[in-house]
Amino acid sequence: MVEKLAIEGGPPIRKEPWPRRSQFDEKELKAVINVMKNAIEGTGSLWRRGGRECIRFEREFAEFFNVKYAVAVSSGTAAIHTALASLRLNPGYEVITSPITDVGTITPIIYQNLIPVFADVDPETMNITPESIEEKITDKTRVIIPVHLWGAPCDMDPIMEIAEKHELTIIEDCAQAHGATYKGKYVGTIGDMGSFSLMAGKHITTGGEGGAIITNNENYYQNVMIFSRSRYSPWATIRFDIDYPVLNYRLTELQAAVGLVQLKKLPQIISKRRRLCMKLAKLISDLETVSFPKILNNTEPSFWFLPLFVNLEKITVSLDKFVDALQGEGIPCGARYTVAPMYEYRFIKQRNTYGYSKCPWTCPYYGQEINYHDSCPNAKKALDRVITLPIHESCSEKEIEDIALALEKIEAHYLAR
Repeated sequence: MVEKLAIEGGPPIRKEPWPRRSQFDEKELKAVINVMKNAIEGTGSLWRRGGRECIRFEREFAEFFNVKYAVAVSSGTAAIHTALASLRLNPGYEVITSPITDVGTITPIIYQNLIPVFADVDPETMNITPESIEEKITDKTRVIIPVHLWGAPCDMDPIMEIAEKHELTIIEDCAQAHGATYKGKYVGTIGDMGSFSLMAGKHITTGGEGGAIITNNENYYQNVMIFSRSRYSPWATIRFDIDYPVLNYRLTELQAAVGLVQLKKLPQIISKRRRLCMKLAKLISDLETVSFPKILNNTEPSFWFLPLFVNLEKITVSLDKFVDALQGEGIPCGARYTVAPMYEYRFIKQRNTYGYSKCPWTCPYYGQEINYHDSCPNAKKALDRVITLPIHESCSEKEIEDIALALEKIEAHYLAR
């Protein structure tokens, strides 16, 4: 006899609360206290000018990824914006990116008066495909922003070949992919620049908010510093004349101190997440109602979250009902990742940008209107059947086993026969 589902009155698989992620310990506390103590004594600063922690964090961040340069900024959105701004592109140029991402990937494109163009995804990874990128290239394309969603690397070799062929710049969005590797290389080190989010909840954080850009290109590095630091020179104590509009996206010394401690924890965080997620892959490999995401050959995801794809044609209920049942069994999860592909969000559909201008899409200087309607059908397909699981390094094998048991129980009820 099949055990009754919890949402129908049966006992849940799991009664314990889901583990709370333990992101900080006494090491972060000590680091912050030391910065404050030095500031009080006059031997340090809370501002990066006069301090030491930001400089140390940037140096160690660059060393971790084996690149020449790293610049710390105030958020992942600021990192994308700074990387784009460092290119000094003319208004109206196009930037190809993913329709499945955070709005922080898209708004910097618009604020630089550039036009976002969306390439379709592989429905089994939710990452953009080289084939779709190639289809979207025009004479106005200047940048590709591959988004390594949920910590899974995009297929970077063919993307780099496309970029070289068309003389395009690659800014890798690694906001969810700290430490993920593609053919032995960290994502973020393959393109021209790598952009990271260091907000709370990511693999590591600089104390709630933060971001970073890495590059091996000295010209990009200098432009990134100029734009993100209101043109304060890192080489002198005076303020230079300003050649173009800049912003203040600086990180604080307190944040950098937290980031330095967190960076040392990153390898263990990634290792634990990989082990847990791959254990779940084995446990659910025989299920018909759900599928583990595709992992490209020679890649190692870092699993910011874990997506599972529900085989809708094999269940007798909706995706939302499936998720309700899983939650009822004591497993926290979400239906879909974003409510829709980014181009279906209201601010893009209605072109709500600068006043009523609809800039950068419709101003005569920028060229013709772009029609996004149904431009990425695979993205829509993927979102309509994905569920997300918060598997992190504070979880244990017990949580993984409970997920597998809950999915088996639900399949016994909802499998279409």
